[in-house]
Amino acid sequence: MLTLLFPMAAMAGVNVEGVRIWPAPDHTRLVLDVADKVDHKVFALSGPSRLVIDLENTTLKADFDKLDLSGSPVKRIRSAPRNGNDLRVVLDLKSDIKPRSFQLEPNQQYGHRLVVDLIDEGGLKARKPSEPTVTENANGKRDIIVVVDAGHGGEDPGAIGPRGTREKDVVLRMSKTLAELIDAKPGYTAKLTRTGDYYIDLRSRTLLARKHNADLFVSVHADAFRTPQPRGASVFALSQRGATSETARWLAKTENRSDLIGGAGGVSLDGRDDMLAGVLLDLSMTASINSSLGVGDSILGRLGSVAKLHKKGVEQAAFAVLKSPDIPSVLVEAGFISNPKEEQNLS
Repeated sequence: MLTLLFPMAAMAGVNVEGVRIWPAPDHTRLVLDVADKVDHKVFALSGPSRLVIDLENTTLKADFDKLDLSGSPVKRIRSAPRNGNDLRVVLDLKSDIKPRSFQLEPNQQYGHRLVVDLIDEGGLKARKPSEPTVTENANGKRDIIVVVDAGHGGEDPGAIGPRGTREKDVVLRMSKTLAELIDAKPGYTAKLTRTGDYYIDLRSRTLLARKHNADLFVSVHADAFRTPQPRGASVFALSQRGATSETARWLAKTENRSDLIGGAGGVSLDGRDDMLAGVLLDLSMTASINSSLGVGDSILGRLGSVAKLHKKGVEQAAFAVLKSPDIPSVLVEAGFISNPKEEQNLS
């Protein structure tokens, strides 16, 4: 009986049990909740614009008609069985897009997922750099620009507290409040990496900071641990290990050579040999880390007057969002969302 049942179980296939859509400024993310990993193919068609998702040995149990497609490039979603056991999903689009697909393992909130990104190729990379605001009564000096980065978002909820509070929601509210406080201070302008519930990949967050000509980058998070006891706020700057790996990455990618160190009017790596470019990057990284540590220490001093600190000094780690070689960058863990009291305070 067991010998007979195993192949039958294999033939039973995978169900698509749910579906979500997350529109963002430069892409839209379609997420299919699947019972297990699924073999699939994704390809785009033009005239008219469509995206086809073929899933092998899959049955649809979700309802695409219930999706709110507003704010996305999708006009309609159709589906039909194919080749007996397979499923074909077709997205009718308003314009051509570049597709990207991958699968996610289960997390605290969701099970297995197939993610399909509809990328607007005129999105992040085509955005023109922001023109710095000039304060009226400051002898023509431009505003200091602080880019505030709300961690996680969209399909990535971040850490989840005992009461179900999601890090992505808490840090977005916190970031918007912080941006308002910064904008209210003469001589300062705040920019947000995300303004809604969608995900931006880590490299694109630092890219946005560069597009905004940022003088400081602040990434806002809420920590978590496997037990409820740990609590307190932390501030992180980039570690030397992270700086070394990033310098190597910049030198390895020729397209980075046209980037400037120090923003407009800074030092170009274009045309420099590897040794000189490496020296310039090391100098810039060192200055950026030192500035980050100074800012982080100041932030800790202020945080300590309103919240318990997890560590008294600025910690250093190889977080990807801290790796800009010319923008002082800090990551603030505002508290432990896994601690019931701090979850309540963060909410």
